[in-house]
Amino acid sequence: IGEGQLMVDIPFFGDNNLYRNPNLFPRPNITLDHQDQQRVIHFSNEVQGYGHARGKLWPIEYLKKGNALGKEVTDYQLYHQLMLLFEHRHKARIQKVLEATRFNEHTVFGLHIRAGNGETGDFARKGRGMNDLDGWVERVVLLLCDYEQKHSHYFTKKPLMVYVGTDTGSVMQKLRAESNKTCEIPFVSSDQAFVEEGKSVTWNLGYDDLDKCLKGWEDMFLDMYLFTRCNSVMAGTYSSFTQSAPLSFIMHKAKRQQLQQQEEGDEQHPHYFCDVGVDGNRMDCASTLIGWLNQTTSMTWGVLNATKQRMKHEIMFPVLEGGGAIAQAFGRAGIKMD
Repeated sequence: IGEGQLMVDIPFFGDNNLYRNPNLFPRPNITLDHQDQQRVIHFSNEVQGYGHARGKLWPIEYLKKGNALGKEVTDYQLYHQLMLLFEHRHKARIQKVLEATRFNEHTVFGLHIRAGNGETGDFARKGRGMNDLDGWVERVVLLLCDYEQKHSHYFTKKPLMVYVGTDTGSVMQKLRAESNKTCEIPFVSSDQAFVEEGKSVTWNLGYDDLDKCLKGWEDMFLDMYLFTRCNSVMAGTYSSFTQSAPLSFIMHKAKRQQLQQQEEGDEQHPHYFCDVGVDGNRMDCASTLIGWLNQTTSMTWGVLNATKQRMKHEIMFPVLEGGGAIAQAFGRAGIKMD
């Protein structure tokens, strides 16, 4: 998916398919017997049957050689199909947002702000909220203004615009007010109903009205879909929301851009996945999955001695019982499972 129309590109089919380039996507050497291929995996909120594998524990040379056991390919396959299905069902609503924001006429950065909106429990215990939301908003707008000014050559034909996904409705007013006082970057979002201020958005929130529950899910998934359409994505705080489809799509588009630059000398803005600093005055951006997992950034912008975001950089692998082929591959590669 690029900045324009959806591009149906089913992996492994077609002579010019990106995944046929062995330099970009080395094939993992894994064989599964028939029983493993037919194995059924049951999914829950924490994806039952899967375990975390964190990048800083992995040998960097293995990642380069083994392509994280093909995860970059298979994750994109999965998320691409989910986004296509969502687009098919909600095409009219998506088109309304694209037209209202003039999405395709801009270089769009997706900004995800999981402020918490009064959420307690596990979210609060892990310190994932923002203690000074107003100050953070002020600093992140200045960060983007400075970035736009210093990289103006990227935004001549398609000006910078920021699409915002958030759990706290007042964030949009704060961002727009700060932007109007400075460089006037447009901050946009989809038309959706936010939970009342201070009432929180959480996975175990109960709903008496099932239609309202479904509408809330569709609103969140719409944000995720539009993040996949963005040029780059900025994670304001740690959230698995951005580390799912948005991360996968940005890394895929970065690889496509790498090929285009080699063949055509493409000079469009790079595709980045960025972690915004704790105080909102720096961003650390990666353009490869390996770089993101190992926190070796492609670009850092802002106050370089400011505190980096407390991010968990991890991807999920299946944990097979009985010493299955994938589990054995983990052992051979020295990958440590949490």
